[in-house]
Amino acid sequence: MGARVPRWWAQRTPPEKRHFVARTGLIVLAVVVLVAVPAYLALRPAFLERFPDYETVYLTWHESTHAEVSCQRCHVDPGLVPQAWYGVRMLGEFYVALLPTSRQPDLLGVPTNEACDRCHTDLVTVSPSGDLRIPHRAHVEMLSMECVECHDYVVHEVNDAGTHTPTMESCLTCHDGEVAKSDCVACHIDKDPPDTHLSADWVFEHAVAVDDSCNSCHEWTERWCADCHAIRPDSHGEDCRAQHRFRVEERRNCEACHTGEFCIRCHGLVPSLNYDSALRRVR
Repeated sequence: MGARVPRWWAQRTPPEKRHFVARTGLIVLAVVVLVAVPAYLALRPAFLERFPDYETVYLTWHESTHAEVSCQRCHVDPGLVPQAWYGVRMLGEFYVALLPTSRQPDLLGVPTNEACDRCHTDLVTVSPSGDLRIPHRAHVEMLSMECVECHDYVVHEVNDAGTHTPTMESCLTCHDGEVAKSDCVACHIDKDPPDTHLSADWVFEHAVAVDDSCNSCHEWTERWCADCHAIRPDSHGEDCRAQHRFRVEERRNCEACHTGEFCIRCHGLVPSLNYDSALRRVR
């Protein structure tokens, strides 16, 4: 049995008005059921999980620091018109998804600086740890760079280290010594070398210590070794010729820095005194 209309309302309200109110109520109900509720569901990030192309995108978002931020807040321009148009598109995708089709929609664009600025209003100048200069304002406002040029691992991907932070390799795309400064101190603050590098005999121990761990610091430039070895070591001072014999007697590790051809220039052969075949030359 339907809801009964109050007698006083029926008596005092003309039939035309009662019909108008009834039609209006039906229209409002239809809008809520056919538009508002589907649009609400379609605009939720979980809606994209039903599409195979977006399944990984959704899961990485769900596990990221941006899990409380909706898709359109980052991937759609913040203007009223773009946001409204995205809502209309998603409403259509809701009904298309009810059909037996394998269609994969193309919905999300690359985040723009304007989208990032909605939350990230403070353009920081140093990293959270305080040991790395990051002049965001200079990059964004003066150089007109897009945030995603550096921050490409923020949500949906991780770098080789398993984090969402930019890598040094991405910085070196510009910081190559020509486009932008490549000096370590241009970005890194208070970075001291390891204690081993400060020992008095490090120049000799270096060849023994060379292993893959060096790559964590030095592999970011192909010429790291060449640039360093182009500088004459402190041990090769003005009396290096006179001291050379004693150095060799103490430590036979010429091959750490010199190829056999280098030794042959003076000796005619590769010296064999204290030779260590396991010692690898610095490369």
